Amino acid sequence: MQNNKRLRITVILYLLVICVLARLIFTFPNQSYLNILNINDFYVTSCVVLIIVTLLIFFFVKGSAGKRLWITILSSIIIFAISITYFYSNLPQYTYEQATEKVADAEQNEGKSVQIQIPIHRVDKLGEGESKWFQMTDNTYYIYLKVDEKPLVFKFNPLDGKYEEVTGQRILEEYKVQ
Repeated sequence: MQNNKRLRITVILYLLVICVLARLIFTFPNQSYLNILNINDFYVTSCVVLIIVTLLIFFFVKGSAGKRLWITILSSIIIFAISITYFYSNLPQYTYEQATEKVADAEQNEGKSVQIQIPIHRVDKLGEGESKWFQMTDNTYYIYLKVDEKPLVFKFNPLDGKYEEVTGQRILEEYKVQ
């Protein structure tokens, strides 16, 4: 009875530590992308799957307490390894800085004079899109350039690198070239 209680406490502490560490692992690249990654989809799903698997192990696996603990540890490693591998292998191709350089280079290659204008506030750099389950991000970047002394705004998809000039008056009016 005492071993069972210790095992339960050990498993609960282990799960808490794993979930905290996993949160950090998912959060690490997010700052490079202006915090636009949908880390919660991956993190929460991994934790829920881990909890379900742990409950199944403790209710249906027969054997010693140590055996169940080791199966739980192995399961958590497999679950988070799959989730983290998928997450890191599908990160967007472009950070905000890389996107800005790509658009500026494309304009310069056309022989135009280009000045990059990076807004101070994060909100001015992002556009929101449709939220989809397990999509790395649903946001786009707004790239502000002064091309041949004319202010231009581009909407940039960080997932595939496609961009287009924004012609909406609202964005251009809010865009103040310094």
